[in-house]
Amino acid sequence: MLFGSVMTFYVTINVLCSIIIVIMIVMMKFGVMHETEQKIFFNLCVQCLLFFFLDVFWVLLDGAGFAGARTLNLCVNAAYFSQLGILCFFWSRYSFFLAEYRIRSTDLRILYCSPLFINVAMSVASIWTGWFFNVDADGRYHRGDILFINVLLVFLYLLTSFFVAFFMVKRKKNVVKKNRLYAVSALGVIPFLTEILQIQLPGLSIICAGTTIGLIVVFVEIQKEMISIDPLTKLNNRNQASLYLDARFKQTVPGKRLYQFVMDLDKFKQINDHYGHIEGDRALLAVANVLKEVCGPRGHFISRFGGDEFVVFANLSTDTAAKALCETISARLAEESSGFPFKLSMSFGFAFRNAGESEQELFARADSALYEAKTAREAG
Repeated sequence: MLFGSVMTFYVTINVLCSIIIVIMIVMMKFGVMHETEQKIFFNLCVQCLLFFFLDVFWVLLDGAGFAGARTLNLCVNAAYFSQLGILCFFWSRYSFFLAEYRIRSTDLRILYCSPLFINVAMSVASIWTGWFFNVDADGRYHRGDILFINVLLVFLYLLTSFFVAFFMVKRKKNVVKKNRLYAVSALGVIPFLTEILQIQLPGLSIICAGTTIGLIVVFVEIQKEMISIDPLTKLNNRNQASLYLDARFKQTVPGKRLYQFVMDLDKFKQINDHYGHIEGDRALLAVANVLKEVCGPRGHFISRFGGDEFVVFANLSTDTAAKALCETISARLAEESSGFPFKLSMSFGFAFRNAGESEQELFARADSALYEAKTAREAG
């Protein structure tokens, strides 16, 4: 009776986790996730569902007495341990994608795939060798003598996911990007911890729950990011700029003032009308790339405010430094668009925050400066 209750609980956990993942797949399909990311996330979810299915099949077969049950149990165990390695491989692959980390060397790719191939080969061979598992005459599962190798091979992918995210955090200035990387680290560490517990408590479906929790953490962070990030340029959007200012107004940087830059593309409407919206998007992406290149390494906050208007917040000491930043952006934009069928240029307005000034007041002064700059440019 007790065994039946435990088995029912085990199966129920797997079924509930499967339902949660199916819901995430449906939400992803109707969301605005990037096509490549959607494909990788979908593959990861499918691998999870397959693993959960094998996990349920395994517990239902354990101790079964019908004809051929032992042979079927051996095959299911081989598939289970193989799928665990495959799942962790896709897990780390998705983590790399989220962390914007690429394995470019062919040798490194081969090395990266090696644990997966070794794990699958040893899992299948365990049907005859008993390396990872064996099934006795009564159809009961027992751990193999070198199951720790399977654990090590699996942990390599989970730990790699965690450490890649951990070290990439230091290279990101964008708060939203850092939050994504923290979520990516959870994508590695949560299944890692639950797998350790699963080894100690094989009768409980702990790794299934840990895997689902890890996916939920990342899925929620992605949904938050889609609310905070402009889908075309991948810059912060207007909402995120407001959140940044709210936090920034509570801080002071000795010897520097908070400058707000408001800038927009010159004659952007003419570009859209004459060359089409695809070229218009290409122009906006060029601006975004320049802003990331010039302002990103300096720790400035960049946002697309709407249409062809962009906003940058920077801690600078003088107006001279502010003007120098505008000139650098203009020069790089000219270089970036040198192969375009049209010339790209921008108008700038900036203002530094006075003590006690609100977000709206600071923006109004910077926007007024932009209007004056555009008027002067058109008059010239």
